Formats: sequence, C-alpha cells, structure tokens
Amino acid sequence: MKEKHGVTAIIYDERDNKRYFLILHRVLNWSGWEFLKGGIDEGELPEQALLREIDEESSLSQVKIISNMPKKFTWIAKDMKYVYTPFVLRGNMDEPVNLEQEIIEHDDFKWAEESEVESFLTHDDNKRIFKEALDILGSVSESNGKD
Repeated sequence: MKEKHGVTAIIYDERDNKRYFLILHRVLNWSGWEFLKGGIDEGELPEQALLREIDEESSLSQVKIISNMPKKFTWIAKDMKYVYTPFVLRGNMDEPVNLEQEIIEHDDFKWAEESEVESFLTHDDNKRIFKEALDILGSVSESNGKD
C-alpha cells in the first residue's frame, strides 16, 4: 500500500484568557470541519510543508511553531495510507484568513473557542489530536508559569 506523508496545523490564539483554534470547513472530497492540513512534497521537511500549507490554505504568515506532536496519526482511504504529523502553532486572530485557492478545499473558517472545537470537528482523529494538543499547551503554560 502506498503511503502519503503530511502535516496538520493546530493553530490557536488567546484573547481575554480564552484560547481559540482555527478550524476550516472542507468541501473537497467530503464536507465537514477540520484543522488545516496538507501533504509533504518530495525533498521537503515537515516544518517547511507546514508553513507552505498554512500559506496556501489560509494566507496566514504570523504563526509560530510551539511544538510538533510526538504521535503521528494515520488513516487509510482509497488504497492509500496517510501518515500525518500534527503541529501546535500560535497564530494571530487579527490576521485575515484567505481561503481562495486554484482548487477550492475549504469554503469557510472560524476561530472556535476551545470548549466548542471538539463539537465542530468531523473526524475522530482530529478530536484525538486536539486533546493531545491541549495536553501540550497545558504543559507549555505550566512551564511558562515557573519562569
């Protein structure tokens, strides 16, 4: 079975002591809410693919990688095994999101409050990595509080 490697961007920002996460409404091949994601091109490092995909799918440039998550997630669709590395990034909700592309993958986006993100996400793998991302963000907050 062929494998396709990719990256997932869990982008968040904070306002008034609340975290908000960028989710996109997908319309290409299926319909539902997801985190921004995309494939790694040949010769590209995961971090390079991540920043390229963020630019291509949202036009966001004010992002900072907080962590690459240790656990990859996989799924199989149409005789292809997908292996994706999730990353947690800090973004800026004030920066405009532009979904216009040659091939329309998404038709809407939202900065969803942390408590409502899981209810929007369509697939269980996205819900699982979201929970893991929250664990990472909790660890980052705790270590920052000790400085």
